[in-house]
Amino acid sequence: MNGQKIGDWLRRHPAAAGCFSFFAVAALIFFSFDSYSRIRLASEIQTLERMGIPCNIREVAELQKKQGVSEELTREFRELCNGISTDGFSTVTPPSRMEQLELEDLPKFLSGHGQELRAADQFLDEHPDLILWHDYSGDYLWGVLLPELDLIQRYVRLNHDRFYYTLLKNDPAEAVRNFDRSAILRDYLLRDRFLISYLAAITVETIRLKSLYEAAFDGNLESFDAATLKRWADSMVDVESRFRAGFPRALSDELGAAAEISQNPQTFCHWLEMSESEAMSEWAEISYRCLFGPTHRLDGVTAIRAYRRMLLPLTSEDYTPETVRKLAPYHDLRDSRMKSGAAIVLFPVTNFFLWDVSSGFQRVSALYARCRVVRTGLAVELFLRKYGRLPEQLDELVPEFLPGVPVSPFSGKPLQIEVGTLDYYRPETKSIGKFEGYRVYADGDPADPPVGLTRTGRNGRIPVWNRAMKLPCGEEGKE
Repeated sequence: MNGQKIGDWLRRHPAAAGCFSFFAVAALIFFSFDSYSRIRLASEIQTLERMGIPCNIREVAELQKKQGVSEELTREFRELCNGISTDGFSTVTPPSRMEQLELEDLPKFLSGHGQELRAADQFLDEHPDLILWHDYSGDYLWGVLLPELDLIQRYVRLNHDRFYYTLLKNDPAEAVRNFDRSAILRDYLLRDRFLISYLAAITVETIRLKSLYEAAFDGNLESFDAATLKRWADSMVDVESRFRAGFPRALSDELGAAAEISQNPQTFCHWLEMSESEAMSEWAEISYRCLFGPTHRLDGVTAIRAYRRMLLPLTSEDYTPETVRKLAPYHDLRDSRMKSGAAIVLFPVTNFFLWDVSSGFQRVSALYARCRVVRTGLAVELFLRKYGRLPEQLDELVPEFLPGVPVSPFSGKPLQIEVGTLDYYRPETKSIGKFEGYRVYADGDPADPPVGLTRTGRNGRIPVWNRAMKLPCGEEGKE
């Protein structure tokens, strides 16, 4: 009866009937589209879960708890690091070899913070296997991680300064201890399950290896015995393998975070509030969830597939021209999403998570190259000590000092050695200096100029082991 009355009324009011039909059809289409987006996203998440990738940040937290994360020890470590402050000391100038403190300030700092430094060093010696605890009660992961990452990087920069200073003071044993403790800090970061921690670990290891590069150029490697140099050379294989194993895991956890954001548009709103430092109104958040929930989820599917299909399969590869070509479809997708005028509304997940991975892949391969160059440079030092001369080719190091000549992760070609009077780039004066000695280098970074321009270390990406046997004019190259 009521249905008949409604039908009669609609026939007498065709305009109202048209409006009602329009909204009914629109609602049907919207809910169908919403259901479709949920099904597509659920299918992708099931695929990730079958791959063993957690799709919830709390699940990652639970995994870390099972590994033996200690909240008390992490807080103790943070307090120890906070007690070692360089505030009040002059900042490092470009010509300085130092990372944190000027050389003239370091003795005063060490004497004034001796107790704090001893406590922190003892903590690292006693807890080499610590996995850092993080407070996951907040929604903004970077805000949780950045304080710890900053503390560790500051500590490693200070260890770099201490390494350099103790060599100048003719205390190689303490320099060895500082160098080895920095490896403990690197491992703290590698045990985290997030890409931001992994990239910070690359920074830490780069600072650490920089100590050896500078010791070689300044002629300070002679302070260390052959057993120490061989131990450091052999450890480079393990360092590279750890970073190689950690890269796919770091990207997988980034993929899991993208899945969480895709499932929960409100979580994206909370993260956006933190990143923009502006509170989003409740009305705006509700409107976004209601109107753009389906497009948000489908954009999440696109981001997940891009990571899963285009990036994860490449994490075991070096950054060769072939890898660059394989990354091209990913960058095309990223660029097309970035150029859209309504990108932040229609493509929020891809804009938030599809970062410029070329720089990431390049940084990883640059670290591999550093490890191989350091290993080869130290092998040359051991050859020099035993035979009293430099090898004419790196093949002379095989098999006594190396099982084979390492290759550049950028080109796949063997590392090279040059001997004689060589040029090197002086970043403090942006000029070219000269030294007499040798260099070992990797070539072929596809994002850089040809090797002839890069072997001086002008751009800082392709690692070069410059070893000065003699410096013209006495002080060239010294800081």
